[in-house]
Amino acid sequence: MKNPLGLALALTGLALAGAVCWSADPPGLLNEVEIRAQVKLLGSDSFLSREQACEMLLRQGKRSRGALLEGVTIADLEISRRCKTLLRQIDEQEKMLRLEAFLKDLDGGKNTDLPGWSRFQKLVGKDSDARSFFAQIYKGDPAFLEESETNPALARDLLTGKCQWLHNNVFNPGGGLPQTVALTDIGAVVFSATRPAAHLPQETLYNITNLLYQPTARDAITGGKSVPFRKLVVAWMLEQNDPNIISQHLYLAQNLNLPEGLGLARKSATDKKLPLYTRAVALTLIGKMGTRDDAPTLREYVNDASLLGNFQLANQQGGSTQVRDVALAMLVQVTAQSHKDYGFSFAKANQNLHFNPYMMGFQTDTQRQDAFKKWQIWDKANPGK
Repeated sequence: MKNPLGLALALTGLALAGAVCWSADPPGLLNEVEIRAQVKLLGSDSFLSREQACEMLLRQGKRSRGALLEGVTIADLEISRRCKTLLRQIDEQEKMLRLEAFLKDLDGGKNTDLPGWSRFQKLVGKDSDARSFFAQIYKGDPAFLEESETNPALARDLLTGKCQWLHNNVFNPGGGLPQTVALTDIGAVVFSATRPAAHLPQETLYNITNLLYQPTARDAITGGKSVPFRKLVVAWMLEQNDPNIISQHLYLAQNLNLPEGLGLARKSATDKKLPLYTRAVALTLIGKMGTRDDAPTLREYVNDASLLGNFQLANQQGGSTQVRDVALAMLVQVTAQSHKDYGFSFAKANQNLHFNPYMMGFQTDTQRQDAFKKWQIWDKANPGK
């Protein structure tokens, strides 16, 4: 009878030898015939053989794709299932390899690329900061970015779904506290929304705008933590043509002190196709961020007596606001004069100017007339200012 201890040691030695062999450097690339043979082994009766075949095919990377795609259609359910799993793993593997190569190519000299990069650099630039931020967006959700950029037919639905999911995590978390949205997620949806002819539902546009008020986005925009993200947001804002969304973006620029929003305000103030209210909001942004050079644009509205609405101050005093009142208030602002001297109700009530167009009116028409007379006198005495 053989020595049991000797037999055990021998078996242990074989196991260790096998382990050492399997943990060695990956073998050379297999040819097509060998790859197909490994696919067949995915249906082996031996669990070890199936696992080893999986590992071998995964090591071949995208070279296994053709055989695996064929394997998906095989009647053997075990082979089909494993082929599907391997295809997903290889896809993720390839994405990470592309990302790694992209990050190493700091100046783009090796012409490494990722889906969407050519479009992104036209919007944001291609310096190292832009390249790094785009890589972060890609890493955060490579599947979303790739599908959005390579499948236009699905892009709209993908973006709408992702926006709704992010919005729900913040405002309607299921049974938990609101979650912080990663800047890369917000960047991904804003970038996807800049696709030509995106034609997004208004609800999706509102959701994106609301996401920009999240702490991660606010800090990136106002704190200068991400110049590429800021440029991306501005690019998206400037291409909008829905009046309601433009108004939202003008307010966003005001609230976040986004100087680049001044370009949108100047463009909107001269667009007669936009509703008066939207143009009035544009005037307030011009007054807040513009200079005396913007006075000609504001002067275009000093004779527009269209009613914007009524207001009620904290002291219960009320009044009305006309478009020309907003223009005058902003002319006073850019010419560094006093709103109280012009009798504006909010100034008389010692309330700060919050650049809300509704609040820039007068309690009576007499006060309004006196204010415009004062402006005419000042304007005549200060030509060109």
